[in-house]
Amino acid sequence: MLRKFYQEHRSTVNKFDAVLLNNPVLERGLVIAPVIVAANSLKNALSLGVAFAVITFFTIAISYFIPKGIPYTIRVIGNAIIASLLFIPSTMLVERMLPGSTQNLGIYLPLLVTNSLIIQKSESRFHKMKYPSMLLQLLCNTAGFFLVVTVVGSIREILGNGSIFGVSIEGFPFKAPIFLLPCMGFMLVGFFAAGVKKLVFFLNSKPKERRRRRKFWTEPADETTVDVTGGATDE
Repeated sequence: MLRKFYQEHRSTVNKFDAVLLNNPVLERGLVIAPVIVAANSLKNALSLGVAFAVITFFTIAISYFIPKGIPYTIRVIGNAIIASLLFIPSTMLVERMLPGSTQNLGIYLPLLVTNSLIIQKSESRFHKMKYPSMLLQLLCNTAGFFLVVTVVGSIREILGNGSIFGVSIEGFPFKAPIFLLPCMGFMLVGFFAAGVKKLVFFLNSKPKERRRRRKFWTEPADETTVDVTGGATDE
């Protein structure tokens, strides 16, 4: 049923595919370092998600109006400058919402200023779209990043520290600190990426024809006999 719905409404669903099926992290491998290294708790993940959404969305939305006649290199530098200016209010917003989280993220928070969507995809993809379509794609891409980073951060905190958002889970039987390390972040992202790839393959494949059930009975043989003696009789 899911595959049939997708194939019947493919054009509509593909407008929002950046949330999951064409996720910037799982499908395209963009902005993956902060998810693997810094998103080891739900608090850190929310901080990354909010900062990424504010910086990326408004940077690309504003830089859209940079004249196309300006050389490509200058436009990219302009994108980075706009992102740098937005980094200050976004950091203040994150610190106000989640006190102390900006210090936990270290270098990975300012690195969002030069993430792949701003430096590379803004000129090669987003700025070639019409403005309303571009805003929709930006919303879907930021939502896709936010979805992945919060899910990964929550799983790593629960399994690695036995807590969620800093609150210990009473009676939780499993606790493996290795989940807080980047290696497990990499593995989780890899498993999720494989799952999304499998889902995409399933949705785009044709349903298999049902095999006909084999009959377990045999039809009665033809009782007519053939005279192999050519009509000859024993004497």
